[in-house]
Amino acid sequence: MKPEEIAARLEIPQEDLSTPVKDNEAGFIYDFINSKSIVKTLETGFAYGKSASYIIAASGSRHIAIDPFQDKYGRLGIKNIKALGFENKLELYEDYSHNVLPMLLKKGEKFEFVFIDGDHKFDGEFIDFYYADLLLEEEGYILLHDTWMRSTRLLMKFIKTNRTDYKKLPTAFRNFALYQKLDDDRRDGMHFKEFFTLKSLLSYHLILWMTGGKSTLLKKTLLYIKDKVK
Repeated sequence: MKPEEIAARLEIPQEDLSTPVKDNEAGFIYDFINSKSIVKTLETGFAYGKSASYIIAASGSRHIAIDPFQDKYGRLGIKNIKALGFENKLELYEDYSHNVLPMLLKKGEKFEFVFIDGDHKFDGEFIDFYYADLLLEEEGYILLHDTWMRSTRLLMKFIKTNRTDYKKLPTAFRNFALYQKLDDDRRDGMHFKEFFTLKSLLSYHLILWMTGGKSTLLKKTLLYIKDKVK
């Protein structure tokens, strides 16, 4: 099933279109998984099942999603998966990721692609990344969503300063951060590098200003410069 067919069948409330990934972001996920022939996939967060739909369509394989809030979304995520005929490919855990991820690790599960888009508190995202790393195969990929959020950007800074076993890969989307695992984590038990900086905090607030409110030539220019120098 192609991305345009999925988009036409998904039911997402008009008043909540900002919750799931955008169509072009979902298309990127589909193309990436398809191009890498990825079949072992996991995501934290499920909501309306949009990202899960594109992941399953691209991989054609079992997909694990973790989200305790289906009732909050009118169980539309499950309904969408069934409407697409993907219900036999989805393994949904309606529980918190901090309960499910350790269980998957204990079972010996391994994944090639993990999409982190669940709890967006820093501690929640950090726990999701911590376990995603342990569950990820070498040369596998972790994709973070909502990089405009301070919590996500702080996690990105941690990965950059403390996890040299990961390589950040470019994407065409400001709201994604894609990483590939290159090696085992070889840090010793005392390792730590500071990842909070005043620069990162100011950068976050500058991005909020540049992307919020009325678009101006100055904001467009600053965003262009930011993309060129990063």
